[in-house]
Amino acid sequence: MTTQEAMACYRSPDPDDYLELVGYTRDEIYRDSSGGGALYLAARMVRTMRLGQSSIVLDLGCGRGETSVLLARHFGVRVVALDLWTSATFLDEKFTTRGCRDRIMPLNLDITGRLPFAADYFDAVFCMNSLSFYGGSPEFLAHLCAHLRPQGQLAVGMETLSEEFTPEQLADPPAVYHYCLPGTDIDVWEGDFSRMHSPGWWERLFSESGLLEVEHCEELPDAVVLYEDLVKYQVENGLDPDDVERSIAQIEWGRAHRPYKTLFTVTARKR
Repeated sequence: MTTQEAMACYRSPDPDDYLELVGYTRDEIYRDSSGGGALYLAARMVRTMRLGQSSIVLDLGCGRGETSVLLARHFGVRVVALDLWTSATFLDEKFTTRGCRDRIMPLNLDITGRLPFAADYFDAVFCMNSLSFYGGSPEFLAHLCAHLRPQGQLAVGMETLSEEFTPEQLADPPAVYHYCLPGTDIDVWEGDFSRMHSPGWWERLFSESGLLEVEHCEELPDAVVLYEDLVKYQVENGLDPDDVERSIAQIEWGRAHRPYKTLFTVTARKR
């Protein structure tokens, strides 16, 4: 499918399905978000959370901080915005500009290392589009949950795959998931797709850890629509034509093959 054909038939999400984003412009929904779903995925996640204005939330892998702003706005909570790649100075300037600096503390550190937080400190951990890169093990969950209070929630949302790769696909990955980024030697299969798992795999990991009780696990019913809309936004704004081409190939491949790329949320309560 060509880009022109995609623009003619690709869909956009129904705004009535995302009332949490009323007042957000299209640019604000997409501009500082990374990975699939953008703030639409974040909105799906916040629906599964129970928070009060005294709650302290760790926004784990916050990227450029847009999810931290949403949490502070939607719930009025205090947020620790933590990311490995985004500087704390950038985040602090953003939160000041957006009028929520008093509720969000930016941190730049590696979540897999020793953490400076008290035991049972956070009322919730919010993690969007990053856990698959570093957190797919019981050991990491134990490391993280040490800082989540009993009955506190871990809310995760991310782009993933509808089901596990077959042994044959692992040995010979589908071309749409196995490539190097242009001008680099970064193997996207090794760094990303080979680490993705189905929603059921993540639900089992959480449940079998013995640390968490899963309260909610759902593949987004409009996941493909959200991927289509991201392509439309990129084309409308002249962003990364190579990524647009790859995304269209993945969307179209997924209509007839498995596993297809999708989005899901899983929320669990610490035992």
